[in-house]
Amino acid sequence: MTQDDSPFLKMVLGNLAAEPMAVRKRLLGTIPQSPLALVVTSITILLICVTTVLILPTLWTWFWLGISAIIVLWRLLYPALCTRLGRKTPLAGIMASSALLFITFGFGCAGSIATGDSALTAMSVAAVMGMVAGLATRWAAVPRAAVLTMLLTALPPIATLALQGGVSVLAALCVASVVMSVAAYTVQNHENLLAAVVGEEVNVRLARTDHLTGLSNRVDLDARLRAACAALPPSTATGAVGFALLYLDLDDFKSVNDAHGHAVGDEFLRRIAGCLRATVGPDAFVFRIGGDEFVVLLPDADELAARAVSQEVIVALSREHSLPDGRRARVGCSVGLSLAPAQGREPEVLLARADAALYEVKHQGKGNTGVWRTLGS
Repeated sequence: MTQDDSPFLKMVLGNLAAEPMAVRKRLLGTIPQSPLALVVTSITILLICVTTVLILPTLWTWFWLGISAIIVLWRLLYPALCTRLGRKTPLAGIMASSALLFITFGFGCAGSIATGDSALTAMSVAAVMGMVAGLATRWAAVPRAAVLTMLLTALPPIATLALQGGVSVLAALCVASVVMSVAAYTVQNHENLLAAVVGEEVNVRLARTDHLTGLSNRVDLDARLRAACAALPPSTATGAVGFALLYLDLDDFKSVNDAHGHAVGDEFLRRIAGCLRATVGPDAFVFRIGGDEFVVLLPDADELAARAVSQEVIVALSREHSLPDGRRARVGCSVGLSLAPAQGREPEVLLARADAALYEVKHQGKGNTGVWRTLGS
């Protein structure tokens, strides 16, 4: 499922539709899609259908077995078909076919109960309760879909029991009570699961965020840099563009702290961070790694593009900035560059080389940019 504002998606996801995509993916990932889970459930349903046919070989039992077999076959082949076509198996497709199988199963169990055979009735009631319990655990991420499927699966057997009259009415009430209890548990389980996932996502985000500027911090830089290096084209590829790493340092920032105090200096850094983020654009990743040092990761950038962005950053950050007390201050900016994969394919190497390029730029007079090993050219 993708982020969408469609009424249907909101209806299925419920309060999960308002959560960020990261939370949605984490929660929907709790719905089992493994081949083993599909096979076990499918075998169980088919085994019950076959048993019913052996006990009562009538036209409708054979029809039930045939329909169930077709749906089971589709459920098993659908992921393989998606893989063959190079697509990710849609979770909605798996859930829709599963819901159809469960609902069909519920009607089949209702037919078994209607025969009055005690063995078929006991097996059907137990099987329906098992399917309902399975939905409560497997589909806790989407309680609306889970509860609706439970009701559509359990209502035909419950109605059939109630129509038989006598003590069967009490049995129907017992089954209905169990289904409602499981449905309530499903909703509660969803709320607990959602709270846990949201809390974990918040903790992860805080751990990767610089609390002063709101930018990503060194932890997030390490993670994104490793991911970017892992996605680099092979060394044998020709003409492939990797990414650029910009290592920034503010020139003479100490004078701001000395003249105005650290509180004003902190606010100045926040404004510098906002200016930097606006300058490099939405596709770049900006990090504050400590003090007045920042790093920018530019995806799909060669040396020419990296130099151009560096010059824009120097111009933007070196202008006068307003301070909270109404006064204005100016600092300079120096930038060191390293390029991947031309100058390295490991995060530590690229960061060290960008830092070395920054050191050389500051040694030569600050307020400029330079690429590792090409500063003198």
